[in-house]
Amino acid sequence: MKTFLLFICGFFFIVISSIAQDNRKDRLGIGVGPAKMYGDNTGVHSKFKFKVLPVLSLDYNKKIQTFFDVKATLGWQMVNSGDFYNTEQIDKIAQANLPHAFRGNIYYADVMPVYHINPNQSGYLPSLIKVYTGLGLGYYYSQRTDERLILNDPARRTETYAANDSGIYIPFRLGIYKDLQSDAEIGLEATLIVSPFSELEGNDQQQKRIKSDMLMQFQFYYRIFIGK
Repeated sequence: MKTFLLFICGFFFIVISSIAQDNRKDRLGIGVGPAKMYGDNTGVHSKFKFKVLPVLSLDYNKKIQTFFDVKATLGWQMVNSGDFYNTEQIDKIAQANLPHAFRGNIYYADVMPVYHINPNQSGYLPSLIKVYTGLGLGYYYSQRTDERLILNDPARRTETYAANDSGIYIPFRLGIYKDLQSDAEIGLEATLIVSPFSELEGNDQQQKRIKSDMLMQFQFYYRIFIGK
């Protein structure tokens, strides 16, 4: 009898869960977290010497079907080269007439299809933690104050000047999220922004192992459900 009751309870639990499944809605979210830049004058990455600075973004997720969304993201990341180079390295950069230091901001926007690995589906128990990934295309604008050593100056003075760069980038994202009892969700998202054709920080001396400049972000997201 107890086994039968347990079976009945389990059956109704599955039925109720199934009715409530595949109910992902359009969502509007805000994310914040730490980030770094991988560039030619952004530190010594192999020795973990680099600046970690904030990133902030807004996103809109439009549901297409059970497994797919379209995601649009608008973001800002603070960037700073830090002070990690010795005199010899700075001289080498100056000889190429390039900046050895900078500080500024990067603004970016992109669109990507998002694939949900384990969405809620009719006939299946809902997943407590859901996972998604996506690959897209975007455009960035890098606004900075660059610093360059003045060559042949006995006092080793430097000059600062305004600089900017822009171009397309390829974003890759991997995230997890959990539905809340309210019409919202919380999640964590890792993003890799790759600039294959342009310099994010105005230095193309190629002192790093990988040619492309990159932004690496880790954000905590809060998203609200919108629409029906």
